[in-house]
Amino acid sequence: MNAEKMIEKARARARENHTNGMNCGESSFRAVLETLREEGITDVPMEVVALATGFGGGIGSSGNTCCAIIGAAMGVSTVHGRTDALELPTPEARRDQLGGDNGRYRLYNNMVHEFKEKAGSTSCAELTCPLDYYSDERKALCREIIGEAAALSIKWT
Repeated sequence: MNAEKMIEKARARARENHTNGMNCGESSFRAVLETLREEGITDVPMEVVALATGFGGGIGSSGNTCCAIIGAAMGVSTVHGRTDALELPTPEARRDQLGGDNGRYRLYNNMVHEFKEKAGSTSCAELTCPLDYYSDERKALCREIIGEAAALSIKWT
């Protein structure tokens, strides 16, 4: 499947996940993970979606970092994350693997900046608090944000 089709599949899945009662982080992460698994890009087990549960509502409904982008970052990590950071011989080598122009952080940094450019913020409260939490309008906005976060995750994977 080409990249654009993967992006659209993850976007639609993420929105559907939210409609079906998953929180923002679970929705985006699960959509990305399912899409990447189908394509044979990762074999990370689906059970890891449980790691995204606490991020809902900007981390435990605190309104902090939007958990849709946290779930998206987790999706990128299924491909680019370090399975054993200690396999490199020195602390310097471990830091170099992450930082600089070619470091892994560049993927996450670019994704978050693009998300912020599109959504206007990375703060759950800034994105959603003007709306009533239980309103259909807020839920629709969140579904849009969740879909875009999943799409960006596939893009930066």
